[in-house]
This record gives sequence, structure tokens and C-alpha cells, in this order.
Amino acid sequence: MADAGKNPNILSYVIYCDESCHDLTAHHRFMAIGGLQMPRSRKTDLSRQLRQLLRSCKLNSEVKWSKVSDKKLTDYQKVVDFFFDHTEFSFRAIVVEQAKVKMELHGKDRELAFYKFYYEMLEKWLQADNEYLILLDYKSNRGADRYKTLKMFLERYLRGKAWIRDLTVISSKETPLAQLCDLLTGAVAADWNGPNVGSAKEVLANHIAFRLGRSTLKAPTVLSEDKFNIFKIELG
Repeated sequence: MADAGKNPNILSYVIYCDESCHDLTAHHRFMAIGGLQMPRSRKTDLSRQLRQLLRSCKLNSEVKWSKVSDKKLTDYQKVVDFFFDHTEFSFRAIVVEQAKVKMELHGKDRELAFYKFYYEMLEKWLQADNEYLILLDYKSNRGADRYKTLKMFLERYLRGKAWIRDLTVISSKETPLAQLCDLLTGAVAADWNGPNVGSAKEVLANHIAFRLGRSTLKAPTVLSEDKFNIFKIELG
């Protein structure tokens, strides 16, 4: 970290992370783990702008994919447009077919498997000569060192080519940018699982696809797709 702090050429980024349909059971066929990235220098201003938008839309409670409704659909479309209208944002999600996860490879520990997939989402996104602050929405873990272990394995992967300033947890209730990540991750998971036809959630997922110039979110993108990257983990 000392080298990163002294080098004026180091680019610093923040990544907000969230997950959707992540029960690792057959209840949902697919789960998604997503990350919303932006330059750290822009985090405060983008958060301020998003708060202003939410107030203007009278979205006074926590913005979440689970709260998308016919009544608030237009407002949620504005939140999605906020992401697309700011070039500083990029989003990446991995999709996992949960029934194909071989739990014996993870010591039959669902929580361990879950964080291994978190690693898969992050590792190819972390670029050499950059510094990252990685923020995960808080969840209660049985394993006390899950976050510490995730950070350790990411740093081992990076081998000093990039730096993780911190990997820690936050409360999404107080953080509109984390709520934006929840919304985008939920849309990916819903589209892969099949939202109810004609529902507000289907309309909003289609709106995201339209802004991407695609007909659906239910298809992987190439790794070089920067703005909205979707990668399906192949488990055999």
C-alpha cells in the first residue's frame, strides 16, 4: 500500500457489491453477484447527485430491486438512466446456475462457495496499477473471517500489481450508490430467472437492455464490454 499511496499515477476506484437470488438452492435457478465501479474521486459527487434524484422522485426509502412496482416504475427508470447517463460508472455481474454448484468442492459449505463466486466476480475486474476500495453490503456470516479471507485471496491474485486499500462492509440503507448496485444486480438475476410477464420488473429489465442496445440481459457479454458486463460461470 505504501507504493500505491506515493505514486501519483495510481488510479483509485470504488466498487460497491451486491447479490441477488443467492440461496445456492434450486429455489432460484440463477444467482447473480454484481459490482458497480467508479473513480474514487467521483464518488462523493455522484452520491450527492443520486440523492438529489431520489428526493425529486420521492423515493425516500431504500431503493431495491424487490421494491420495483407499477407505481414507482417511471422513477426507477430514472434511477437506471442515471447509471447510463454517467460515463464514470461501470457494472459487472456474474451469473451462476445454482443447481450445478458442486458443494463437495467447497467442503459442503454454502457460505464458502458464495464468497468464492464473489472472488470470481472481482478478480478479472481488478486492473494492474490501480487501487481499489471494495464495499460489500453487510450480511451475517457464520465464518467470522469471510471478508478478510476474500481480501487475502484477491491480494494474492494481484501479487502487488494492483492494490486493495480496503475491503469492508457497509449498510446499503444509508448508501444510494450501493442501492443502485442492488437494482442492477437484481435486474440481471430476474432476467435470467424469468420475471413475471408484463410486470414492472420485466419492463425495467427491458429498459436496461434497451439502454444497452440489446433485446435482453439474459446473455453473457464479451469481457471487453466495459459499461455493463455479464459473465456466466460455466460449471460443467
